Amino acid sequence: MSTSVPAAQALFIHGAPGDARVWTPVIDAMAAGRDARAITLSYFGAGEWPGDGTDFGTDRHARDIISYVEAAMEWPVTLVAWSFGCHPALLAAIRRPELFTSLALYEPSLDSYVDDEAERAAFAADGAAAFPPVIAALEAGDEAAAMRTIFDNSARPGDYDALSPARQSLYRDSLRVLPLLMGRGQPPAAIASADLARIACPVTVAMGEHTRAMFAVPSRAVAAAIPGAKLVEVAGAFHMLPETDPERFAGLVEGWLEDMT
Repeated sequence: MSTSVPAAQALFIHGAPGDARVWTPVIDAMAAGRDARAITLSYFGAGEWPGDGTDFGTDRHARDIISYVEAAMEWPVTLVAWSFGCHPALLAAIRRPELFTSLALYEPSLDSYVDDEAERAAFAADGAAAFPPVIAALEAGDEAAAMRTIFDNSARPGDYDALSPARQSLYRDSLRVLPLLMGRGQPPAAIASADLARIACPVTVAMGEHTRAMFAVPSRAVAAAIPGAKLVEVAGAFHMLPETDPERFAGLVEGWLEDMT
C-alpha cells in the first residue's frame, strides 16, 4: 500500500446491523495520511435513539451523511458505503452532488434500481430464503442466533463465531433496529435506475466473487445505471469482506480511490 499522503477525505457508511465502529479496523489499515472517518446512522449502535423510530429510513440517513459532511469535512469527499449503507449514500449523492468527489460502493442490497424482471425475481427469491430464519430467531428472543444467521446468510458458516466477543457485541448493539427495517420505520427510498443516471462523479461498485443474489443483483444494477461506473468482482470474497478481512478491504478501497482520481 502506498505511503504517500492522499488528498481526498473519505467517509465510511456502515451496513445493517452495525455502526461506525465496524470500520475501525479498515480505517486503521488505510494509507498513511488518509483522512478517513466513519459515522453512525440514526438509530444504529448502542446510543440513545433520536426519536421513536418512525422516521428511520433512507431520507433520515441521507440527511445524516449530508449534515456530517457539511459540518465536519472539507468537501467534496469520497463516500465508501457497504450493503444497507449504499442506499442513503446514493440518495445523498443525488441530492447534493457538490459534496462528493467519488463513490465506492460494496454490495448494495436493495432492488429499487433493478429493471430486469428476471434479476428482480432472483433478488426476491433469495431474500425470501434469507430473512425468515432471522425473524424466527428474534421472535424466540435469541439475539445471538439472529446475528449468527445474518452472518451465515451473508458469508460463510462460522464467520460470526470466529469474531471476538467485542466484535460480536458490536453487531448485536444494532439488532434493535431490525423491527424498524421490517416495517416500523419508513420504506426504503424508491431510487430508480433513472435517478442513478444523474450521478456524474466517478463510481466503483464492487461485489464478491461468491456473493449471493440479494447482493449481486443490486450491485450489477447500480453499476449499469450510473454513467461510467466501474463494476469490480473481488476474487474469493463474500458480503462480509470488510469485517472478515479489513486489511484486504482497505487495500481495495485505496486502489479504487486511486482509479477514480
